[in-house]
Amino acid sequence: MRERAWAWFSLHAQGKHALFWLCFLSYIEPFLSPIVPEALMTAMIIVKKERWRFYALLTTLFTFLGGITGYFLGVFLFNEFATPLLQLSGYQQYHDVSQTILGGNIFLIMFFIAFTLLPDKPFTYLSGFLGVPFFAYASGLLLGRSMRVVLVAYLSYRFGPQILEVVNRYFFWFALAVLALLALYGIVQMRILPL
Repeated sequence: MRERAWAWFSLHAQGKHALFWLCFLSYIEPFLSPIVPEALMTAMIIVKKERWRFYALLTTLFTFLGGITGYFLGVFLFNEFATPLLQLSGYQQYHDVSQTILGGNIFLIMFFIAFTLLPDKPFTYLSGFLGVPFFAYASGLLLGRSMRVVLVAYLSYRFGPQILEVVNRYFFWFALAVLALLALYGIVQMRILPL
């Protein structure tokens, strides 16, 4: 499966529509697609090493725009569906507590989630759904995602396809450790705030 996926990325990295695919995958990944755009970006850097900065910039820009789109989709879904349900059900206080917990920590949460390969879609939608501060959300997303993309781009430029094996082998464990720390932090925060 991994070999077939890499073959697709390698093929499209050399095609005349490579930039379109990079921008498209980068845009839809934060709110829709499970395919990380760094795979195609790495394949494109292997083909044209001298353009690694440009590919990193495009990937960062379009993943950031996709994250902003996901946030506003969350806002839309909340306004259309959740607001009437919360008013009818009397669960508004739970929404407010969740908004306080996530909103107070959204910069750090989005930074860690965007930097790791952990799925950020739930946090993207939830941030808009709960109406967390947009600037803190966008700043954490941009900083975390740009650091990740530039790191992957530079390593791809410097070491070529060999770096993929290292990333595949160790990044999962690093991401799992970060997730465990975030879960622990969330548990501590939930005990501090009364329900």
